[in-house]
Amino acid sequence: MTKKQVLEILVLIESVYPHCILKDETIQQWFQFCSEMDYEKVLNKLKKHIRKSPYPPTIADIAVLHFEENDFLEALQGWMKKGCDRIKCERNNAMRPMPDWLHEYSTRKFI
Repeated sequence: MTKKQVLEILVLIESVYPHCILKDETIQQWFQFCSEMDYEKVLNKLKKHIRKSPYPPTIADIAVLHFEENDFLEALQGWMKKGCDRIKCERNNAMRPMPDWLHEYSTRKFI
């Protein structure tokens, strides 16, 4: 987003919320944080915020951040499935009856 676009957003905020007066330091922070954001997406979030809130937005309320795509969720789901399969296998092995020859060596007491 360019500085001009950030100023357009700030002017819109000040015009909709008349009690909101932005200081120079605040405007500089908005320039810094909004430089990596998409103008159209931020503007859409601002419009939604205006419709639902009587209070001016913070940067966090209307920020649209870009996240890198990764496959962590798929990997996590795979690990969880392997873990569930392992637990089921261990339970099935624990449920198997003990062979007769092993009874005399087992610490388990059978009736």
